[in-house]
Amino acid sequence: MRLPLLLTDDVHFPCTRVRLQLAGALLCDLLLRPPEERWLGVVLGSPEGIGTAGTASRLVELEPDGDGARALLLGAHRFAVTDLPVEPARAGASYPTALVRLLPEPSLDESGHLLRKLREQLADRLEEALPVLGDSIHMTPATVQRLLDAPFEELVNRTAAALDVPPLRKVELLTLPLFDRAVEVSGILRSRTKLVELLRPFRHLETAAELN
Repeated sequence: MRLPLLLTDDVHFPCTRVRLQLAGALLCDLLLRPPEERWLGVVLGSPEGIGTAGTASRLVELEPDGDGARALLLGAHRFAVTDLPVEPARAGASYPTALVRLLPEPSLDESGHLLRKLREQLADRLEEALPVLGDSIHMTPATVQRLLDAPFEELVNRTAAALDVPPLRKVELLTLPLFDRAVEVSGILRSRTKLVELLRPFRHLETAAELN
């Protein structure tokens, strides 16, 4: 399928909501469609180049903001970009489009023993990481508590979105099947938490970093 693209400096995951600026021809064209057809692809990139994967997202809410609007987007499906470079939507349009191939998640049994153990591990590491990592993980305690009862896909993707890792690393996570993504996210939380705890005794040296 061909989707209009919104190029961003971060990675949007399915089962997450994000507010992004929309303006110009892209905003107008989306508003001309019925609400259930207001889809676009959110992709890491710039006019010079884009990532190889993104998330098909639906416009669900708009707040006027200057010449454009702050759009609330709900991520729904992962996709791989299949045609590079990206072509214009049509002559005179100011936004790119691309042919994309949806990447469906494999069916997982949330009641299965292996998945339950992975869910418990991820939940435990998220709870451990929150007080240690502080502002470097973009979640509140209330959000974490809600996520513990959320569907597995939402737990994994919202945690991945909150990680303070380079955007290209997030693109890698997005391309992985859900189970593998959960394993990687759990590992990142564990390694980041252990690193911060390892460095804690040396925090007092931050004020004299030039002497280190």
